[in-house]
Order: sequence, then C-alpha cells, then structure tokens
Amino acid sequence: MPLPVTRPRSRPRSLTASASSLNGINETEYQRRLGLPWQRRALSYIDLVPEVNYASRFYSRMLTKIRLYPGLLDDNENVTRVTDGLPVELLSRIQDPGGGRGQLLASYGRLMFATGEGLVFGRYLNTERERWQFIWNDELQVIVGANNMVSEYQWRPSPREQWVTFYPEGDGREPTATAYRIWTPHPAMSAEADSPMRACLDIAEELIVLTSSVLSTAVSRRTNGIIVLPSELNPNPVEPDGDEDPLNNIFLRDLTEHITAAIENPGSAEAAAPFLIEGAYDYLDRFKWMPLHDSQTDYMERELRKEAIDRLAFGLDMPPETLKGVGGTNHWASLQVFNDMWASHGYSVAQQFANGLNQEYLRPAARDAGFAEWNRLTIIVDAAEVTTPPDRSQDADQAFDRGAITREGYRKLKNIPEDFAATEQDIEEWRAIKLRDPVLLGTGDTSETDPQQGPPPPGPEGDSGRRTRVVRASAAPEMLGAAALAVARCRELAGIRVKQKEKHCPEVVQQANGAATSQLAARIGEEGLCRLQLDALTAVRGGADTFRSLLPQWGVSSDRADMLADMVEVFASRTLFEESQPALPDHLAAHFHQEAS
Repeated sequence: MPLPVTRPRSRPRSLTASASSLNGINETEYQRRLGLPWQRRALSYIDLVPEVNYASRFYSRMLTKIRLYPGLLDDNENVTRVTDGLPVELLSRIQDPGGGRGQLLASYGRLMFATGEGLVFGRYLNTERERWQFIWNDELQVIVGANNMVSEYQWRPSPREQWVTFYPEGDGREPTATAYRIWTPHPAMSAEADSPMRACLDIAEELIVLTSSVLSTAVSRRTNGIIVLPSELNPNPVEPDGDEDPLNNIFLRDLTEHITAAIENPGSAEAAAPFLIEGAYDYLDRFKWMPLHDSQTDYMERELRKEAIDRLAFGLDMPPETLKGVGGTNHWASLQVFNDMWASHGYSVAQQFANGLNQEYLRPAARDAGFAEWNRLTIIVDAAEVTTPPDRSQDADQAFDRGAITREGYRKLKNIPEDFAATEQDIEEWRAIKLRDPVLLGTGDTSETDPQQGPPPPGPEGDSGRRTRVVRASAAPEMLGAAALAVARCRELAGIRVKQKEKHCPEVVQQANGAATSQLAARIGEEGLCRLQLDALTAVRGGADTFRSLLPQWGVSSDRADMLADMVEVFASRTLFEESQPALPDHLAAHFHQEAS
C-alpha cells in the first residue's frame, strides 16, 4: 500500500513549528534544510572527541526505551489512549526495519544532540518492504521540479554507495518515499536548528588540540634525554670507513646495540646486564645523562583538559554528572539522578518527536484516510520502561505486604515460576506459623500456660517451643501515643523532603511560605507534591522506623511490628494533605489493643 503522506500545500509553509513535511517545498525552503557548517563540525567531533561521543548518546540511552501510542484529546486536554483502529495502524507503520522504534529513536536522540535536526525518512520498496529511519539531512537529496514540487528523493546511506532514487507518492512511479523534518528552533531564527553542541564547538576543538599536544610529547624522542660522553673515553672512535655515519663510531655503535637488544628482548638476562665502559679515570665521571623531560612541566595539558571537560559538561544540555560520572553516589542515588535526568531533559526531547510526528504525519494521514476525529489525535509518550528499574523485587515485596497485588502478580515480578505456587494447604500452614495459632497448626493446644501454675519460668525451659509474650496492661495506651508521634514524624519527614526538592521547582515550595515543616505537604497539595516528583507514601516513608523499633519492648513480634509500622505510614500518607494531624482511626487503635490483650 502507498505511504500516507500529506497533501502538497498551495501556499508557503509556516516555519514557526518544529516539524514539517518535505513534500511540496520550494527551492528556497530546501536550501534552508541543508546541513550548515557548524552542524558538520559537530558531527565530526562525535568521531574525534571521546567525551563528545559519550555525551551524544545521552538522549539515545533514554529514548530507546520509550513507547509511543496514539491518543485522543478531549476538551479538558485529557488524553484517552486509542487501542485499535486506523490511528493504531498508521502509527504502527513508523518503526525500524526489524520492528520497534529503538534504532529510529536512538538516531533521533544523537542527531538532536549534535545538530538539532534530522529527517524521518520512509521509503516504500514493494508490497512487503517498508522502511523508516531518522537520518541526517546530507543523506537525502530532494530534487525540486519546475512546479516547485518534489520530483525525486535521492538517498545514499554511505559515500561508498550509489544514490538510490525514490519518487513522491501520487505520480505513479515506484519506489515511493516521503520525509519529515524535525528540528529544535533557534531562539533568534526559528527556521534554523539549534543544539547543545552549537555553543561547545570551540571547547571540543580545544580538547582535540590538547590531546594532540599530549600525544606529541609522549612520542617525542627528546623526552628520553641526551647521553653526554667525552671523546677521550673512546681511544679508537672512528673506523677507517669515515665518520659520516654515526654508527661508524665503535663506542656509540656498541651502546646503541646494547640499548636495542634490551628493548627487543626485555625478559632476557642480556637486557638486565649493565653496559661496560672502560676509559681513563679522569674522564669517567664526565659520562652523564642530560634530561630534557620534566614530568611536572611537560604535561601541562592534563589540567587544561580537565578544565575543558568541566566546561563541556556544564555547557551541554545534560546534567554535568552524566559526563563526569556518578561514582561518588550509591545505587539508589544514581537511580534518582537518572530519573531526574529524564524528567528535566529526556521527556522534552521525546515529546518534541511525538508532537512533530503527530503534526506532520499522523493527523494529516488520518485526515486523508477519512478519520472523523483526526484533529483530536495526539501521540502519547510512555516512559514506564525508562523510569522503572529492571529489578522490581523490592517493589513486589512492598506491594504484596500492603495487599496491592495478587500472589500471581508477586511471583511474576519476582520471576518465580508458577510451578512453585503454594497450595491452599501451604498457605494455611504459613498463616498458622505467622499467627502462632496451634489450632490452625493442628496441635490442639489452645493455651500457652496453665493459669493455676502461674506464669512460665523465664528462658527456653518455660517457652515450650513457643515465643513467650510478656505484655504490660498499660501497653495499649503507650502504643497509641507512640503511633501518634510516628504519624507526626511522618508529616515532618514529608516536609523535609519537600524542602530538599525546592531547587528543582522553587515556585511550588514558595506557595507554602511561613508554614511549619509538618504542614508543607498539606500546603502545596497533592498536585504540588507530584510536580516535585514525590508521592505521599514515598514522602512519609521511614517516619515510623522509631515506632517500629519500640514495639518489641511491648512484646510485639518483629513481623507484627513491621505490619503495624507500615499501617501507620499508610495512614500518614492518606492524611498528609489535611491541615492538622487527625486522630488515629478506630480500626488502627483496635490492632494495638489486640496486641496488648
């Protein structure tokens, strides 16, 4: 089937957008889309400067994991995903030759970083072969005909290959191709592209020069110094053949052969043997080595290169720690840095691609195919695989403890085969062990001690294989008070985490000026907390740790202590946005009375 391309426009295309179709462009517009000198410099530095090459993959590493889905916008700008029909079919065509969009998005990320623009190029070879790529402008030549319309596309993926001709859809010739330009508008000239590399070209050139200087110093023979030898030490310095060749000097020839042999055979005894010099006593102390190399001064470029890399790291549109490394942080801090990078840098680049593709391809193609709601179509960027860690074992444990997922879902997240699923009898036995219920275990023993005999003796002898619980009668009120303090600590901890995020979104935190730390989250509300990339449960997490450590003093088992502490944190998260701290609910207080009974 032919490629769905936009209809040629009868008037000049507006250049204020960051995406446009190459179909129907005139000669002047096409000239504006040719690669500029600074862009070619930026591409060359990717091949020459390791730091630039690494940084150029910054967007690619994130974008390859995103997923794109069609959606419909309502009047309130809420998006509903479209799961079938024409929009899904149209968007599914934009994919790599092998399926997916990883390669296309990776190329998009690198080109947007280096040059700020590129072409979504689709070619239709026959009924079985349709290919889409994101390519650099110089890879595609657009031949504009006499009617100011595109007459041919000339594509060459490598200088060693021949140009391949494609024709725009509609003129009856095969093979067919189409192209869409996506670019980041320059602030002063919106038709021209801008990129993070544009302001850092001289720094990249500086790194090349400094590296060349270090290399020349390392390979220069002058760093080996000079041997100073009095001529009197050689009684027969020159052979009869003449002195034009330095090797005619017997002494120098022997010394050279000794040094060469040591280099060629480093592991031999000959290499370790000293060179013997015999000469007049008065001149032996004149034999010396004159250094020409000082390690303290000959490699001054080292500090200059570090300074250039620092400038490059701060000049590019990426967090400096991405280029300089996060070796000083632990695993969880590094993961947080990556999530922050996606929110501050990666998402906007991904959304630009989605908006451009929607504007110039999906909506026009849906309109031409007769889709009634074409003007409400949008492309959803799903970043779940970018921000979700691959190992979700801890998430599975926490979700299962809170009853948020099923046992089947827990096994799936933990990568446990279904063959290992527990039977109902296994579950009942596990529940009996956790609750220490002898009836459920089938022992028939329903009492831990005989009331007539008094309390059991301390230690293992009086425990009878079960843990002895000694709970004071006044434990319930103390537990309730400690739980209330834990809720207060949770609210205070949430306020501290809000303050720590102030540098990322100061306008949100400024809404709560003058509020106490424990009331900050309530003042900014759930929406403000979301803008700070926090959720209520994450904000209060850890606030009940002290309460958790106190519960065993009242005879509460460690498992029950974890459960009660988690319940306190969940309650604190649900009431976090209330202005004042609410009282503990009855169902939570009942648990403490049950533990004290």
